[in-house]
Amino acid sequence: MLLTEPEVYELLKKYRIETPRYRVFTRGETPNWSTFPAVLKIVSREKLHKSNVGGVVFVSSKDELIKKLKEFEGRFPDVEKFIVEEKISGIEAFVGVKRDDSFLHSIGTGTGGIFVELFKDVVFIPLESSREETLNSLKKTKLFRLIEGFRNFRGNLELFLDFIEKLKTLLRENLEIYELDLNPTFITEERVVPADGRAFLKELPKREEFSPLDGEIFRPQTVAVIGASNNPKKVGYALVRNLEHFKGKLFPVNPKYEEVLGFKCYPSVKEIPEEVDCSLIAVPSKLVPEVLRECGEKGIKLSVVISAGFGETGEEGKRLEERLKEICKKYKMRLLGPNTLGFMVPSLKLNASFSSSMPPAGNVSFLSQSGALITAVVDRAIEERFGFSEVVSLGNQADIEITETIELAVRNRDTKVILSYVEGVRFGRELLSFVGEKPTVFIKAGRGESGKRAAASHTGSLAGDYKLFRDLIETKGGIVVDSLEEAFDVCNFLKTYGRLRGKRILIVTNAGGPGTLASDYSEEFGLELISISPVKEELSKYLPPNWSRINPVDLIGDATSDRYRNAFKVLEKLDWDVCLVIVTPQSMTDSPEIAQEVIKLRNRTKRAVVGCFMGGHSVRTAVEILKSEGIPVYPDPFRAVNSIRRGVWSVQSSSEERPERE
Repeated sequence: MLLTEPEVYELLKKYRIETPRYRVFTRGETPNWSTFPAVLKIVSREKLHKSNVGGVVFVSSKDELIKKLKEFEGRFPDVEKFIVEEKISGIEAFVGVKRDDSFLHSIGTGTGGIFVELFKDVVFIPLESSREETLNSLKKTKLFRLIEGFRNFRGNLELFLDFIEKLKTLLRENLEIYELDLNPTFITEERVVPADGRAFLKELPKREEFSPLDGEIFRPQTVAVIGASNNPKKVGYALVRNLEHFKGKLFPVNPKYEEVLGFKCYPSVKEIPEEVDCSLIAVPSKLVPEVLRECGEKGIKLSVVISAGFGETGEEGKRLEERLKEICKKYKMRLLGPNTLGFMVPSLKLNASFSSSMPPAGNVSFLSQSGALITAVVDRAIEERFGFSEVVSLGNQADIEITETIELAVRNRDTKVILSYVEGVRFGRELLSFVGEKPTVFIKAGRGESGKRAAASHTGSLAGDYKLFRDLIETKGGIVVDSLEEAFDVCNFLKTYGRLRGKRILIVTNAGGPGTLASDYSEEFGLELISISPVKEELSKYLPPNWSRINPVDLIGDATSDRYRNAFKVLEKLDWDVCLVIVTPQSMTDSPEIAQEVIKLRNRTKRAVVGCFMGGHSVRTAVEILKSEGIPVYPDPFRAVNSIRRGVWSVQSSSEERPERE
C-alpha cells in the first residue's frame, strides 16, 4: 500500500516533525492559497515519481496557480486530488527509510535533490543507533560538510539530529512502513522540513527466533562420528583420522565395522555406553533424518550434518532440510549445517571437520558461511602462525545461524577478535545489539548490482545488500574489510591491541619516502599526526643534522638500532596512541636488533606499537622476532596504516580535509 504525500505529512505531524505549509484540494475545487512562490503537485497512488510525468510545477501567483491546476486536470484525468505547498529553500538532503527483513528499519541520509542517485552520498543508520553514533555516521557524508558550513551553505546540525531521532520514534511505532522517501528534505539554520513524501506499507514478516547457543556447545568432551569408515576415500575416514588426537573421547559409528582406525566402532549411536555431547553425521542425505532422530533420543546437544544434498540442491532438498529442523526442534538439539565442513577448536586438538589440517591455537574466532574459504584461510594461517580459538563452518544454516555463533564468540573468554565471512544474515537486528562488544571483522560477499534488492523508491535502489550491511555494522562498531588480506592485517592488529580509543599517531622511519607515504595515508584515513615540537632539541642530540624535525621522524638511511633506541627513549615522553616504526634494509641496517628495540618500546610504554619492515630476505628474521612477541608487522606503509585506522574507534576518512602538518 502507498501513502501519498499528504498522508505522509499527517503521519509526520503526529511525531512533531515539521512539514511545509500545504493545502490539499480536489478536482474542480478553487484553491484557497495565498503564499507564493509555491509548488503545485498531483496526488496519486499510481504515479510514483511525480516529477518524471510532469506532475510538479512552481507557481508564483494565484492566477498562475489556477492556470496550472486546470492544465493538470486536463493532463491527468485519473487524478482527483492536488496539493499546493510553500516553496522551501536551503540545503537539500536525502532522507529515506528502508525495512530489511533481517535488520528491520534503517534510515538513509545524505546529499539530496536530483543528484541523490548520481552522487550516492548516502549512509544508512540503524534505529538502534545512539545520537552520537548517528552523528558519527553522518560525518561520512558530504551533507555533513554542508550543514557545518561550506561557502554559502549552513544548516542546523542539532535540529537535523533531532529530526532523525523523531523519525526513529515514528518507525519504532509504525513497523508496517516498508519504505519511506522524504526527498528532498531542506535544512536551514532555523528549520528542517521535508518538501516531499511517499511511503510504502507492507506487513512485517514473521521472523525466526534468535536462540543463544550454550556456551560449551563447540567444546564437547565426547564426539560420535556417524558414518565412520576405514576407506580413505570416504569423508567418514577423514573425520575419524582428524579426531585421533582429540583430548576427549571419540566414538565411531557404523554397523559395517567393529573397529575404525583403532577405535571401537558401534552399530548405532544409541548403543554407545556413555553420554555423547556432539555427533558428526556423514551418511547419504536420505538417511540423515533417521540418524538425527536417534541422536535426539540419545540426548545429544549438537549434531553436525556434514552430508550435502539438502537446501542447496533445490525444492526436494529444501523439504528434506525442513525435516531436519523439525527433528532437532522436537528433541531440543542444535544443528550445525547441513552441508558443512564442520568445526575446529585447536586448543582441544579438536578437528571436527574434514579439513586436512588444523590451524594453531590462538584468540581469533573464525566463522564462515563458506567451507571452501575456511580451508584456504586455515592453510594460510598455518604458514603465518596465525592462531584461532575456534573455526566454524555454518553450511546451509538450517538451524544455527552465523549471528548466533558471533554472539557466542562474544561470550567466549578465549576469543579476543571475531572474524566472519558473511553472505547474508537472518538476525541482523540482533547482530547490531552486540557487534561492538568485541572487535568484530566481517568479509561481506554480494556487493555487485545483482545482489541489490529491486525497489520502487530512491531508498530501495540505494540500499544494496553490501551498502546496507556495511553502514549498519560500522555504525555499531563492527569492521567490514574489503579482502582476505586486509582481514588478516586487521585481525593481527586487533588481537594484540584491541580497539584504540585515540587516533594520535607517531611515525619513526629510516627512509623519507615510506615515511611520507605513511603520513599521507594517516591523514587520508583521519589519524592525527602528533607534534614533536616539545622534544625537537633533545632529539637533535642523538640524530644527524639533516634529520626531518617533523612527524614522521626520519632518522636517515644509515640509522642503526642505537639511533632507533635513543629516538624511542625521547619520543616515548610524548602523548601518542600508536607508534608506527618503519625500517627499510640498507647496508648498515641491523634489522633484528631494531626489532628488539621495537619490542622494548612496546613493553616500556604499554602502548600500541606497529612495525613496518619493508623488503624480503633482509628483514625476514626481524619480522619473525616481532611476530613471536605478538607485535603486528606489515610489509608496506599502506597495509600498516590501514590496519591501525581500522582498529581505531570512530575514525572518519576524509581526503578533502587534511590536518595541517608541521
